[in-house]
Amino acid sequence: MSWTGRLQCTASFRNGRTVILDSYNEGALKLMRPVYLDPAHPTLYLVHVGGGYVDGDRYEINMKLEPHARLMMTTQAATKVYKTPHAPVWQYTQFSLGDESVLEYFPDPLIAYEQARFIQETVVYITNRSTFMYGEIITPGWAESGQLFRYDWIRSKLKVYQDEVLVLFDHLYLDSRQHLMSMLQLGGYTHVGSLVALSPFITKEVLEQFNQLMEEMPQEVRCGFSAAAVPGFSVRILAYETSAIEAIFQRVQQFIRQQCGEKAPVCWRKY
Repeated sequence: MSWTGRLQCTASFRNGRTVILDSYNEGALKLMRPVYLDPAHPTLYLVHVGGGYVDGDRYEINMKLEPHARLMMTTQAATKVYKTPHAPVWQYTQFSLGDESVLEYFPDPLIAYEQARFIQETVVYITNRSTFMYGEIITPGWAESGQLFRYDWIRSKLKVYQDEVLVLFDHLYLDSRQHLMSMLQLGGYTHVGSLVALSPFITKEVLEQFNQLMEEMPQEVRCGFSAAAVPGFSVRILAYETSAIEAIFQRVQQFIRQQCGEKAPVCWRKY
């Protein structure tokens, strides 16, 4: 199979800190050198050197965290999907988390432009003692007509397996032919945010605290969350702009980090 870009990396816990044991990339996907915003664990920035995803592109990302490793990941810029007249863009991502490892993955928004088709499948393998946080934002790109939702469709699947058992499956399908602004679709909103947090630290008491946090969210957005089959929850957000979803992601991420013993807020230092 021909890949437009491939990337793989392994993080290990050595001598009281997380280090990158090995990394490999080819094609349009690159991995910047680790940045230690926190002295104990690195932050990784994924880079697409081509400027955007185009017709028929195929990407594969494979990340492994060994036991006790802790890693934060994001992208250098938004993922831009342009016209795909012949074949959709396809991206497959796999994360494997060992016991007591922690992965926080918050990429920049996905922007789908006119006539774009995009398939994303994210598969995660965790144990009952690992922590996984993931958030994605989907936004409509600019079109010459000035209209929103000129992309054809976006399909995003997230599957999480705990000890080889499927414990969470989320399938978000946005089809511009289905009148996305209608009441039974996005209800007039334009931006969609999805966040998943799974961790043994998320107890029943923590869920009750999180419910109170959700009640304090701004009125201009719509938020809902559901408890997962294992300790954790998933959140869906509808908003009119990216910054509103990012602000909620930051609040939720910091809430979970506090449960994991991390007091300092996250600062990606992108801008």
